[in-house]
Amino acid sequence: MSSHPRDISSRDLDAMLALTPHREALRELVACGREHIGFFPAHNPRALEYPWVLANMPAPLAGVRILDVGAGVNPLPFALAQRGARVVTVDNHPLQRDPGQRAQWNEWGFLDYSQVDGRIASLHVAYEEFPDSMTFDCIYSVSVIEHVPCVVRKAWVRQFATQLATGGVLLLTVDLSPGTNLLWNLSEGKVVEPAAVHGELSSLSDELEAAGFAVEPASVQRKIPDSRVDVGFIRAVRR
Repeated sequence: MSSHPRDISSRDLDAMLALTPHREALRELVACGREHIGFFPAHNPRALEYPWVLANMPAPLAGVRILDVGAGVNPLPFALAQRGARVVTVDNHPLQRDPGQRAQWNEWGFLDYSQVDGRIASLHVAYEEFPDSMTFDCIYSVSVIEHVPCVVRKAWVRQFATQLATGGVLLLTVDLSPGTNLLWNLSEGKVVEPAAVHGELSSLSDELEAAGFAVEPASVQRKIPDSRVDVGFIRAVRR
């Protein structure tokens, strides 16, 4: 077990192992996080989201081009690189993480992953400003798109469609207001926009369909222990 103050507790890890259908992926990611960033985030939804993303990746991963949108500080890029994927991360958070100060890290902030693993490339830029000349086989984003205004979300959806190769996979997890399908409308404690404007899980699915994606029925995990949110999971394929 890690001694990092942001590492998931044994109690919470056991609870999440009992809840996730992807137990081996969770164990792998916990070990990967502790090795590379010093912790696995002590936020229980991540113990469902990260394994789901890993389990839904194209296989095999060798040579697959993958983009993590709004990466923050998380174990997935390292696990994917270890499996041979070509990983790029993008995040525009103003707080830049120093690899020499890992004891101060949490899951937020911009990390230049290449400073930890040279197989990973990182860009410190907003995704809507990310160069659309780059194309990928898979794009994923963990609990980010619901924290931006709907006008930005729609721009991201168009960018996903531009950057994904035909047949490429898009994996999104989103926070939801508990007991509803309303997209969580807070970002770092501040209201992004009124809930009626912000939309719900079906709004995002409809936007993806309109942009040229075949969207699988979304699933929702409710009653996550010690969580303020429910979580929605969307898998879509670029037509």
